[in-house]
Amino acid sequence: MVENSQIQLVEKPTTVNLNRFVKPIDINKLVAQYGTPLYLIDEDTLHAKAKELHKAYSKFKGQVKVAYSIKANFTPAVVKAFMRDGIAFDLTSLGELYFIKQCKADPENVIYTSVTEELEEYIEVLQSGVRRIVVSSFNGMANLSKAASKVGGGAAPLTMIRVNPEVGVKAEVRASYRNSKFGVPFNGGTIDSAAKMIKHLMGSDLLKFEGFHFHLGSQITDFSCYTHALDKMDAFIIKMKKENPAFQVNTFDIGGGTPIFYNDPVPTPAQMAENHIGKLNQLAETHGTSTLMIESGRFLVAESAILVSRIVNTKEYNEHKIVIVDAGYHILLDAALLKQEYPQEVVPVVLDSKDKTTALATVKNTHLAGRLCDTYDVFPLSKVSNLSESEVGRYVSFYNVGAYSVVFNMPFHCQTKPPIVMKDSDGKFRLVRKGTTHDQLFREEGGELE
Repeated sequence: MVENSQIQLVEKPTTVNLNRFVKPIDINKLVAQYGTPLYLIDEDTLHAKAKELHKAYSKFKGQVKVAYSIKANFTPAVVKAFMRDGIAFDLTSLGELYFIKQCKADPENVIYTSVTEELEEYIEVLQSGVRRIVVSSFNGMANLSKAASKVGGGAAPLTMIRVNPEVGVKAEVRASYRNSKFGVPFNGGTIDSAAKMIKHLMGSDLLKFEGFHFHLGSQITDFSCYTHALDKMDAFIIKMKKENPAFQVNTFDIGGGTPIFYNDPVPTPAQMAENHIGKLNQLAETHGTSTLMIESGRFLVAESAILVSRIVNTKEYNEHKIVIVDAGYHILLDAALLKQEYPQEVVPVVLDSKDKTTALATVKNTHLAGRLCDTYDVFPLSKVSNLSESEVGRYVSFYNVGAYSVVFNMPFHCQTKPPIVMKDSDGKFRLVRKGTTHDQLFREEGGELE
């Protein structure tokens, strides 16, 4: 077990292995067929990431289950790829449930974690065959109980409580802090506390207590937050067992947070797991936890995708060069929201054997801008971005865009959704999402009603 929970990292990577799963010659062929902007997804990377995350927790003395949070990328081809890995799916809306059902995923492999926790929502969830539900409020638990009574005819839903450990988290996005919208505190003066909800669950004939869930944040590199959260969880379970000898935790879900590379080097899942695997095993041995759930959205899909965009204009101010591409934050929203520093590089020119390479002048300060009429539509550069030879007509690859990009596509400036092409495990490319047209957008926005 790592004594210092914050992994020491070098300041700059000596080498960075960007996922160049598609060759320049193939990029040229694909953009000639589908145009730009164009998303490319690599199926092998999806499988490799699922395997890597599962292997990272192989020292856990119990069953380990990886769950994909499909909010990160609900492209049906991605969902079906993960179905072949046998992992679970974490859902938070009826829309996501519809996608899972259309993909014919096993409802036994679904965890439903709602924010709204409405009665009608839970009725539809239970009718679909989903049995593992995470509740985040007393009212939500009451609605789930009513839904179970109305649906009837089956085993009681396996009910997990989402707790808010209220620990300090150093991360790009924090999900655990005092008075957070997510989860309930361990103890508190209102009915919305884990202690009061457990007391109710233990006396329920309609619901069965299954375990706990928490999620601390995204892009976590200081793992002390997990240590503190697990220590608080340990003390709370001890208290609950004293109050109710029949109390038993069967599943423990520690959420996600596994970081991926954008600008600075990050720890591997194995390094992350090494920090708290000892504590997880101690909890399992002491309290009987049989299944450890690891949820992930970003880690499983981010590095699987590239966005290809065409340089449509350039201009120079003194020693500065502005490079304008036909993409924008409407299809890479985190570049504006989180100032996400996606690695970028100009796609090499494919030359015939008779052609000679011509070196192009490189302007010292290059700025990469999108096609939107908005001040924030300027892409932050990663430390490994390479925009040399940025000339009109060339293509730029944005790496690690598989998470929270496709799902945030917006029609700002009447922009349409780009197509998505997947490179299957057999090396063949296939269209998995058609690009939308302006005619489709016009009708979608009510044009045919006028």
